Amino acid sequence: MDLKMIVVILCLVALAIDSTEGGISKCCVKTRNTIPKPILVKVQTWYMQDSNGPCDIDALVIYVGAWKKPICAHPSMEKDLKRILKMKQMRLRKAY
Repeated sequence: MDLKMIVVILCLVALAIDSTEGGISKCCVKTRNTIPKPILVKVQTWYMQDSNGPCDIDALVIYVGAWKKPICAHPSMEKDLKRILKMKQMRLRKAY
């Protein structure tokens, strides 16, 4: 086989491996029903995982502070999270 052809094939294989890893989503496989309030106060970002997509279950995915791994919470926790974040925001407004 020609050396150029081997190089092209190797490049295509490397590209295929890289693009498929990027397409694999990180899904919550189980959820927690309770999360302590001190942790909820430190939430940086969050989103709802939908079971209609690539993931099997609905979940509230929460990122806390500098933690690298998210917390997977039951979707019913969204109401509590929003309430706590609203209270936190009101306290910050009063501080100014």
